[in-house]
Amino acid sequence: MQHAATDHSNDPYIDDYYHQASLAKRSTGSRNKNNFCPSHLKELPSRSRNSADQHSHLHFDALGKMPLPSIRRPHPLLEVDPPGSGDGNSEQMSERPLEQEPMLAARITIEDSLSLLLDVDDIDRFLQCNQPQDGGAQLRRRRQNLLEGLAASLQLVDPLGQTGKTAGLASKDDIVFLRLASLPKGRKLICKFRQLLYPGSELARVVCMAIFRHLSGMDLHALSACLVAIVCSSEQPPFWPLGSPAGDGATVILKCLLERASKLLHGPQASSNCGMPNFALWQASFDEFFDLLMKYCLIKYDTILQSVYAKTPPSAEGIDSEVRAATKREMPVELLRACLPHTNERQMELLRHFGQQRNTITGLSAHPGNGGHINSESVRS
Repeated sequence: MQHAATDHSNDPYIDDYYHQASLAKRSTGSRNKNNFCPSHLKELPSRSRNSADQHSHLHFDALGKMPLPSIRRPHPLLEVDPPGSGDGNSEQMSERPLEQEPMLAARITIEDSLSLLLDVDDIDRFLQCNQPQDGGAQLRRRRQNLLEGLAASLQLVDPLGQTGKTAGLASKDDIVFLRLASLPKGRKLICKFRQLLYPGSELARVVCMAIFRHLSGMDLHALSACLVAIVCSSEQPPFWPLGSPAGDGATVILKCLLERASKLLHGPQASSNCGMPNFALWQASFDEFFDLLMKYCLIKYDTILQSVYAKTPPSAEGIDSEVRAATKREMPVELLRACLPHTNERQMELLRHFGQQRNTITGLSAHPGNGGHINSESVRS
């Protein structure tokens, strides 16, 4: 009777989730692989798998009601009057209801979002073990809608907008994201959310930019270590421009890293943030990174020229337009622009020489009347 009263679904994935997950983990790589997926997907919004409506033993109070804990409306521990309520002459203190407290709202958002990500996990596992008639197109659309809905609830701002040009951000634009990131469970939510996004998608770019806009936990020493890791890596990251269909994840991260370092070095508290050892480490790591980036740009530009000359008729005007289009499509101008606040005289001279010799690079081109040098204002704008 107890078993029948708890409304089991006869689906081991739901009724015995953690045991099935353990079996699937142990069977990885073996012949008898355990299919860890739901037998069907729920149409209604799901709850946490260890929620009270799935427990085997439920307790009822004297009135026959089933008390369930609620993060939205927790039961008060004591019924007390607010200070001053008994004094008729004292001013009434206005207190905000608990459900309107920002951090409680953040915790509610985290719980709802984690439940939504469980639905996304269910869809992924269902598609791994089953082959729908439409090839899974409908479920993938549903998956994308869930992730886009989560991004909307986090109020993530796309600084590039629809035009691909950087737009200014107000201090309160990322307030929801920052409140979630201030909580340990919120940071786990953001990491899980990022892992479920398709690499190279627009949504992945927006989430990555939100994460790396707020590198508040990283000082100049940590940022230097990031550049050192890139320089010492056996595989060079692809420095594609922002919005490139080939993927711009590395450029987004590096651009945010350079902007964070610029804020630390030139902000109002620059003297306290950057001691001499940290500054020396940053300058050395940036110098190595800049040389790597310039080497990439030189090789990329030579490749563009060879490709254009091989397929374009010998017309100066036609070659120039093709080179301009190709450099705009393949040259990481935004990354070079983010490097400008950190460059020394030698590096600026290298950029000027680069612009003089290759005067068709978009955003770094030499303009008539300036002696073939880089137009720094066009780069900074």
